[in-house]
Amino acid sequence: MEKSRPRGSIKWKLMLLYAVLVVFVIATIGTFIIGNIQRSLYRSRYSEMQYTAGRLADTVEIFYTDEEKTLTSVFTQVVSGILTERGTGSGLLLYLLSPDRQLLYSRSGTPSTADLSSRTVLGAAAGKETESLYVHKAVAADGSEQTVGDYAKPVYRNGQLWYILFLRSDMSDVQKTMHSNVMTVIMASLIAIAVTAFFAYFLATRIARPIEKLTEQTQKMASGDLDSISGNLESVSAEAERKDPAEDEIQELEKNFGVMASELSRMFSEAGSEKSKLEAIFQHMADGLVVFDAQGNVTQCNEEAVELAGTGIRSGAFQEIFPREDFAEILNRTMDRTQTRMLTFDERLIRAVFASYRNEKDEPDGLIVVLQDVTEQQRAQEMQHEFVANVSHELRTPITTIKSYVETMLDGAAEDPEMEAQFLQVINHETDRMTALISDLLELSRLDNRQVRLNPESMNFTDLLTDGIRRLSVIAEQKNQTFVMRPDCPRLPVLCDRSRMEQVVGNILINAVNYSPEGSQITVWSSKDAGRHEAVLHIQDTGSGIPYKDQKRIFERFYRVDKARSRSSGGTGLGLAIAKEMIELHKGRIELDSTPGKGSTFHVILPLEGGEAR
Repeated sequence: MEKSRPRGSIKWKLMLLYAVLVVFVIATIGTFIIGNIQRSLYRSRYSEMQYTAGRLADTVEIFYTDEEKTLTSVFTQVVSGILTERGTGSGLLLYLLSPDRQLLYSRSGTPSTADLSSRTVLGAAAGKETESLYVHKAVAADGSEQTVGDYAKPVYRNGQLWYILFLRSDMSDVQKTMHSNVMTVIMASLIAIAVTAFFAYFLATRIARPIEKLTEQTQKMASGDLDSISGNLESVSAEAERKDPAEDEIQELEKNFGVMASELSRMFSEAGSEKSKLEAIFQHMADGLVVFDAQGNVTQCNEEAVELAGTGIRSGAFQEIFPREDFAEILNRTMDRTQTRMLTFDERLIRAVFASYRNEKDEPDGLIVVLQDVTEQQRAQEMQHEFVANVSHELRTPITTIKSYVETMLDGAAEDPEMEAQFLQVINHETDRMTALISDLLELSRLDNRQVRLNPESMNFTDLLTDGIRRLSVIAEQKNQTFVMRPDCPRLPVLCDRSRMEQVVGNILINAVNYSPEGSQITVWSSKDAGRHEAVLHIQDTGSGIPYKDQKRIFERFYRVDKARSRSSGGTGLGLAIAKEMIELHKGRIELDSTPGKGSTFHVILPLEGGEAR
């Protein structure tokens, strides 16, 4: 646990802030003032030296009329008078230099080689007058170091450089003035800091006291005790009325802080309720939902996602769950739109919808994946497409046959009565086949749209087997097949539409005849499942049986195990599909037991009259 900070630390911080602010302001202003004073003194000294040099140059020009006099003699005569007149002789060194920087005259001492090579002299030798005073350290004649200011002026005659005036002034008086100003600023700063510290302590104490109270309340808020803060609102309001006006704003802040705590308590309660709702929605969604963080690790998933992708999804990473997908690529591509992928998990087709979510900086912070099991939907679409293709094929075959025979007759075959009769018989057969197909399709359409009306009546379910055998025995005899009905068939009272159930049993019986070899036996019987309160009809053939891989699809529309044999038998491929739909409309079902090479047994099941099947 962190140690609590010493009480009153905000007071010293405020005092330090005030003191630093005052020192900064005074230092800034003092530096500005001292800088201006220094620049003013330097400009004054520069103007004085510039004026002295100008007077010397002008006077020398006036007195240099006798060509027998030398420049040095004239300059010596002029310099004393001007310096005495100006009163600038004290502390001013004056040198007369030739254009090649050779010393012609020195009023006091001899300049050093470094002085003759200073930037002011070099500038004058190049024809440039010193524009601002060059202040630097120099060694005096007594060997001491002093601060001096240099000035050089080139003098021309007849368009040519005649001589150079090099002036050097002692700046010690300027330095003393500057030192005095600096000390004045420092003293003023110290006094200002002392006064500021006193007032800062007073103000900081007044400000810190209510802030300390707010600090106590924030500590309570941090510990989750929001109710105790909001409960003190009345006492805070009463105390605010007794406070002096100077503390009204701080007291108002304390009161508003309590109101904020009350609002936060209410908002947290509402947020908790909303979170509970969202968690319930999250866990009970019909689709799987997986949430990944920015590193591709699972942070949340619901039970449906576990059901679809396996238990490993709870602690797995993105690449382990979706090994063929690139997490970084999907994260960037879903910034503005979702991405959809079709994936396979344990032979199930899953539609995965990827969408990224963002943080407060509008950067991708993770990925949300919605998993939808579309296996049945995809299978239904495939069956629909296959159904349309099969209908087209089944209709095209008889139409093609009819068209070819009609064209043959038009080409002259009709002149032969025997051939004409044969052709018309084929056309009639194909027409009957197409009529049967259309009738079956219409029947399926009515079943799908719940447009079939049942006329239920009470009857003996076993009678359907007896009637079906009687109707189809002629067809079976054509293949030397026999129907055998077991003698121990019970009476099974059921409530059903007799004509519809005759159609169901007839479809299954005709399939048994068509798919059983010649001379075979088809066995039928009925039974009662007392435990489930159901009546069952059993139809067993001795055909080639149905392969295991086809048994799940045998009731699909137009699905045939042996397509060539089915068409040659005249079937439409819709009989079992219609039978299944019709039985389910009666709240029953059809079951199949088949062993390849040994035959198949169909079980038609309806609830017994007088009770629902269990």
